[in-house]
Amino acid sequence: MDKKICIVTGASRGMGRGIALVLAKEEGCRVYATARDKEALEALADEVSQTSGNGSVIPYALDQNDDQATQTFVKEVAGKENQIDLLVNSAYAGLIAIAPHCGKPFWERPISVFDASIKTGLRSSYVMSSLVAPLMVNKRSGLMVQVSSFGGVQYLFDIGYGVGKAALDRLTTDMAAELKPHGVQTITLYPGAAVTEVTAFPGGETAIFSGRAVAALLNKASKEDLAKLNGKVIHTAELAVDYGFTDTNGELPSGDFSGVEAAKRCRTIMSQPVVQYDLDAELPDPSETNNPDFAGLFPGAKNYRV
Repeated sequence: MDKKICIVTGASRGMGRGIALVLAKEEGCRVYATARDKEALEALADEVSQTSGNGSVIPYALDQNDDQATQTFVKEVAGKENQIDLLVNSAYAGLIAIAPHCGKPFWERPISVFDASIKTGLRSSYVMSSLVAPLMVNKRSGLMVQVSSFGGVQYLFDIGYGVGKAALDRLTTDMAAELKPHGVQTITLYPGAAVTEVTAFPGGETAIFSGRAVAALLNKASKEDLAKLNGKVIHTAELAVDYGFTDTNGELPSGDFSGVEAAKRCRTIMSQPVVQYDLDAELPDPSETNNPDFAGLFPGAKNYRV
């Protein structure tokens, strides 16, 4: 079989890096990995090349806020590959921008904090998807995955964070509606709270767990499964139960904000009208996740620029 061709954005760290690593190292895919940090991408490619697998990572330094550069990237990939099997939109700059302002209301935060969630997150996902979509439509095949968050359905950390994630979820649904007649599917993935280069949630899942969730969608899910998930939100833990994968420790995550129980709580919230449409619903308490103590869960944020 020919290698499956994947594009993973935001692959220098966090979920994007874990997803790119799993797709190449465990699934034998050829992965075009993008981010601004060329050195980190090259380190990822080297890590994969030192394994005995058949996959590979092709690093590509890219600022996704540069539309022309993004167009050039997609054209270069299209010139080398017969088709694109998978696009994972994982680029995100919001948490790094949010971390220094934990505990502050939105009117005391720089506008740039909001922009960080919207530009490198929501808008970048739309732009990349719009450029890759014609390649998939032409082949009547392909899968797009948006990496989102519980913040899409409940207040979490910051206004820009929630707005960006909720809009990303809707982006998936509306793209799925337009892509369905062309044989292309798009799905939103909700990882649980994680342990990455930036975040340190107790009992959180690793980026490898998210990578295995994406791999399950690409290589284990049946056509019927993908049709059911098309345009919808699915949690990493739900996919782990359905397709039998674990995190790096051989177990499922079990932190307060990750794992099967956290996914069940979120699924309960998702089954009800969201706050703005439910006249009887109470407004959330922002202080539960927007407080100075939460800054300690983003210890790596200071090491990166937005």
